[in-house]
Amino acid sequence: MNTDERLKKLLDASPEQLTAIDTILERRLTETVSVTQVPLLLGMSASAKFLGVSRATLWRMIRVGLLQKVEVLPGSFRLRRTDLESIAAGRRTYHGEAGPHFGDAPRIGSPSHRDTSLVAA
Repeated sequence: MNTDERLKKLLDASPEQLTAIDTILERRLTETVSVTQVPLLLGMSASAKFLGVSRATLWRMIRVGLLQKVEVLPGSFRLRRTDLESIAAGRRTYHGEAGPHFGDAPRIGSPSHRDTSLVAA
């Protein structure tokens, strides 16, 4: 679209369209797109540090279905940041077919937490 066509459309615009154009030109438009500044996938060491657990505990969590690993290269795994944040916030989600969903399990470190599958095997 060239400049003449734009000007014709501007002159033919409805009052609502003109208001929207003014909002954009005056930079009053609020940004609706959020840019993520943090990585979406974390390596095993970073994930362990994020949760304050050992790498062995992470592998146990994967084995029981508490976390789902993402293989980025053969033998190289990452964990989703959203899954780690859910665990840290106490909203545990299970990716296995059997098992509780969305906080049905006791929180790690709570007095009622006696899940021996997360303890050294």
